Amino acid sequence: MKSYPLSFYPSRPATDHLIDRFDRQLSYLRISVTDRCNMRCDYCRPEADLYQAESHAQVMRYEEIERIVRLAAEMGVNKVRITGGEPLVRRDLVKLIKMIAAVPGIDDLSMTTNATLLKKYAKELADAGLKRINISMDSLNPLRFRKLTGGELAPVLAGIDAAMEAGIEPIKINTVLLRGINAGGEHCEVAELIDFALSKQATIRFIELMPMKQGMAWEKHYISTDEILQRPDVRARVDVDAALSTTNSAARYLPLKQGQGEVGFIMPMSERFCEGCNRLRLTADGGLRSCLPEDQQLNLRDLIRAGGSDEAIRSVFRRAALLKPEVGSYDFSSDSDKRSMISIGG
Repeated sequence: MKSYPLSFYPSRPATDHLIDRFDRQLSYLRISVTDRCNMRCDYCRPEADLYQAESHAQVMRYEEIERIVRLAAEMGVNKVRITGGEPLVRRDLVKLIKMIAAVPGIDDLSMTTNATLLKKYAKELADAGLKRINISMDSLNPLRFRKLTGGELAPVLAGIDAAMEAGIEPIKINTVLLRGINAGGEHCEVAELIDFALSKQATIRFIELMPMKQGMAWEKHYISTDEILQRPDVRARVDVDAALSTTNSAARYLPLKQGQGEVGFIMPMSERFCEGCNRLRLTADGGLRSCLPEDQQLNLRDLIRAGGSDEAIRSVFRRAALLKPEVGSYDFSSDSDKRSMISIGG
């Protein structure tokens, strides 16, 4: 992984907003609060014997994260998403949600979770100020789910219901498409997942597999959105002839044919969305990244713990904006030293 000194790029003059070299305004910060997870999804983390989570001392403290969010908000960041690993395995996460929700300028606070612990925490999270939630669920078949994740499906389903009861909305369900496992062929679950999301008044989003883990058989399991949209059972549910609608997110949406609702498709491989990317990422160990697949980041944790000033932190944000490429490159080769998704934050 490339590690850049803080002086790698000269900082632009201070402005009210973070603007990259291609005039994209960066207003969205995704924060990984932990690189630990209670599941072991194969496309996310290395094999168990190769994976080592950061020590507790290396992980950003809540007070450090709150300071970073406050300064980012002063530079135009108004959207924050909490990720992991699995964020709910981090102790006292509700405390951090309250801290971030109180930061002036942050008007969209959300979280991505596997939902296994959501039944326990949904009400507290809602009361603390969590606005929206994305739930990762790659199968509705309990046996297939266990094979994919190493976990059980029932707690995830209970977590979805708990989020609904707590009034956290909208709920989005994220499913990674994996050829031969949950997509394509006789075991394809796309239509079933669409029906399930509709029954829960949630939005399902299908994500193309990305080569974000060293040694993964990516090409074997990759399936494009276009191929999914050719399936008769999908075309019976989704208006594939409608124009894809876009939002500020990476997803493109098509309406359902019956009932209200839509289905989202995130196509990082077949239809890049870099031109509208407004994201920065903070890893659990304090690395500020401007692009998911590009392994280049600036270290905020060490700067803060060395007594760095607020202006020094702002300067790092400006430099991170200048590091953001026009188009990210997914080229995870067998000899690459890139970090896997679990180490970056989903």
